[in-house]
Order: sequence, then C-alpha cells, then structure tokens
Amino acid sequence: MIDDLLRCASVLGAGVLAFVGRCVRMDSPCTNCSSGVKKLSVSKIEQDPVRSITIVLASVSFALSLSASAHAKPPLPKHMVLGPVRVFYTVEGSSAVPRADTNRNSISDHVEDVAKQVWAAHQLFCGALEFPDPFQSERYPGLTCIEVRIWDRNEIGGGNGVAFEGSQRARTIPEGKPKDRAIVMSVGKHVDARKNVTPAHEFFHMIQYGTTYFKNRWYLEGMARWSEHGLGRDGLGQTKYPPNGRWPQSPQQLRLLANMTYDAEFVLWNPIASRFDRKGELPRSRLTIELRSLRYSDGTPVLRDHLLNGASLMRDVLLELGKFDDIAFKDLKYTEWSEENQKSAKNDPYIYQAVMDVLRRRSPPVGRFNARPKSR
Repeated sequence: MIDDLLRCASVLGAGVLAFVGRCVRMDSPCTNCSSGVKKLSVSKIEQDPVRSITIVLASVSFALSLSASAHAKPPLPKHMVLGPVRVFYTVEGSSAVPRADTNRNSISDHVEDVAKQVWAAHQLFCGALEFPDPFQSERYPGLTCIEVRIWDRNEIGGGNGVAFEGSQRARTIPEGKPKDRAIVMSVGKHVDARKNVTPAHEFFHMIQYGTTYFKNRWYLEGMARWSEHGLGRDGLGQTKYPPNGRWPQSPQQLRLLANMTYDAEFVLWNPIASRFDRKGELPRSRLTIELRSLRYSDGTPVLRDHLLNGASLMRDVLLELGKFDDIAFKDLKYTEWSEENQKSAKNDPYIYQAVMDVLRRRSPPVGRFNARPKSR
C-alpha cells in the first residue's frame, strides 16, 4: 500500500505543482509565483514518504484554493424581485451598477429596467405568444424563478450576456423558499435595458434550452436575434435572402448558413418570418394591461412597437425541434446529449428539415428537405 501511495504522491505532486506555476525545475523554488513551493523529486519522496505525502496533500489544498481565488467573482449582495424574476447586483467594486434611483425606492433604476425587460419577455413569449414556457419544461422540474446576475463584462467573458442551460438551487433570499430552483443568466453591467435587449435575448435562449437539446449556433443565435424584435422598436429588421426565394435554399446557401451565428437571422429567420407573416402585428387582445403599460425608468414603454413577424411560425418550429432532437439522437447513435453532440454539425440537416417541414405546412409552396442522406 505504501508503494501505491508513493507513486500517487509522486505523480500528484508533479501534476499539482505544474498547475500552480508550471514550476518544472527539480528542487528549485517556484519562479512564477511567490509561494516558494518546491517540486518534490522521487528520491526525496522515497527518503521520507510520510512527510512527502503530507507536503503533496498540502500542495493540493493550496492549488485548489489558488484556483478558486483566481476565478472567484465579487459578491452580489443586493437583489430585487419582480414576479418570477430575481436580479442580483452590487453597488460597490468593479461590478457596481449605476446608482440613479428616479422613484426613490432604494433600488437602482438600472436594475429595475433589467428586471422589467426579462419579466416582459416572459410575459410576451410564454404568455401572449404561447411559446414553450421553461417553467413547464420537463428539463426543469421544480423550477420556480429566473435569476439574473449583473456583473462587470470582464467577469462574463467580455460579452453582453450569457444564459446557462441547466437549472440549479436558487440563491437564498427572504422572499424565497428553501427548495426554490432557478435558471440563470448573467448580464453585463454596461447593458442599459432601455437601449439594449440583451436580457430578452438571453431569456429567449432559456425558452430554446427548455424545448430542444440542439445548440447549433446558426439556429440558437439566429433565432434569438429574431426574437429581439419583439421588444425592440425597429420592426423585423433586415432580410438578406428573398422571402419568396427558393425554399429549401440551395446547397451552397446551406453551407454558408451552417457557418453563421447571429447573422443567420438575416438569411433564414427574418426571411421566413416575413414570408409567413407580412404584417407582424402582436395580438393586442392577448397582451395584458400590465405588459402594455410597463415603462422603463425614463418613461419609455418596455414593449416598443407591438410588432413581431412570424411569432406563431417560430413557436411551431421550436416545437418541431423538440421532436427532431429525438430523431437525430437515434439516427446519429448518440448515447447522451453532451455539449459536443448538442453543437455537432451532424445536427444541421435535422434542424433545417424541422424548419422546412413547418414552413411547408404553414406557408406553401415549399419543397421537401430530408435530413437522412440515404433517403434523399
């Protein structure tokens, strides 16, 4: 047994200390950090095995604490609640939100505006437009809230925001319950919800995650970009493929599409939305008074222009994708929906067939597209 411990100590000691500072000089102090930790040679382990194993275990503890501190984010001690939306933030340090408080309720206007936008996105898409609601998804049993965490953009990779696909135990707050569960998004503190619909974009990802396992970016980001127009003021936005053009698109166009991300909005999602729904008027009778009257801190409406082309079409596409991921899983012989499988290029034809099948049923004439090469 002692021999096994010696071998483990030797390997573990080398691995841990390489992690700490890549200190690879035998028996010399670490030159990349101030710890002065030394790398143990096998000979020294053999001379004093108990002491050496103790040192290695201490090094493991040091390395883990070093890793944790290097990636630790500043605390977000404050929060506000708006329906199922819980926003966590701070007024100090690098992630501090602006302190302006127009209504003098001791909550930053910036925070309230983010909360209002996420709340409105949930009401619009999962209420008025009847998109699949994450709160009713089989993927999120027991879900009770949406957590929004506002950070400095450097804490979230430099972008505007990110939504996470899994659910987790909710942060403890006085208004909550011990068994609350949350889906989580992070938003950069630089995002002004009055001018930027990133919070709504990230919420739409939560709808997508709760409906299908596919995460190919031309679908995931392209459709989420289309969804932004629901709370925006610019109507549908650009189209860079004719709505009445060839459907399915040419093989060359499909190859280009597969390599797109956000810009897929202009060559697929906006064109099919325009083809199916020219007017794009939101169903006013289904918009609640609370949603129609909701205002940001500066008095501007959260729901800007009451326009969104193709909402029912996109809802049906998402529902179809929820069926097609089962087909792809079986056809492609996946054993799990790993991150690699969720983003695999092998999914592309299945996603595209789902889109074309719905489009053909809702807005003919549209030709057939088959994801299975052998049956084309």
